[in-house]
Amino acid sequence: MDKILDAIMKKLINSGYVKEDDTEIVRYGLEIIIMKTIITSLALLIAAIMKSFIAIIIFLTFFILLRSNCGGYHSNSRICCFILSIAMLIAVIVISKLLHSTSRLYVSALFSGTGAIIITIFAPTETPTKPFDDIERKVFRRRSLIATAFAIAIAAVTAVFRLYTPLLSVSSAIFITAVLLIAGRISNRKGAKI
Repeated sequence: MDKILDAIMKKLINSGYVKEDDTEIVRYGLEIIIMKTIITSLALLIAAIMKSFIAIIIFLTFFILLRSNCGGYHSNSRICCFILSIAMLIAVIVISKLLHSTSRLYVSALFSGTGAIIITIFAPTETPTKPFDDIERKVFRRRSLIATAFAIAIAAVTAVFRLYTPLLSVSSAIFITAVLLIAGRISNRKGAKI
């Protein structure tokens, strides 16, 4: 991936689109875009192969909404990020395949309830590379609570209409976001200074 980034950066600098002073920021942004594109593409491919396309689309929609507002754990390497992301998606697919109707309802209630409580207590969780100032902390706190309330509302509506696959997808997004918040707090305490 570094070779691809180097080639893109070289073209951008030579073409005058990027100033020499901005190369580090632009490179980081490109790296994030490429990683997210690869992970999302692979997720959709896995979902299509495992016939869980709707479950993964719904999961990704709510997970991205929650994660971008709540923060949480971020791995230190691209490889680790990639492996954890794919493992998380496979876990969501496996859970949706293994559980059936009524058990999906109970697991979803557990995931949504536990996740919402954890998010309410811990969100937002900053990272060593992206610490919050007081205003950002308040803004992301409000956004995380609104996003969580929205996800809970959608989960409730899907439960009422007995749409168990979307319910489990939304609930999984809430729960995994909460787990990553706790992991982020633990990771921040162990080594990184914020």
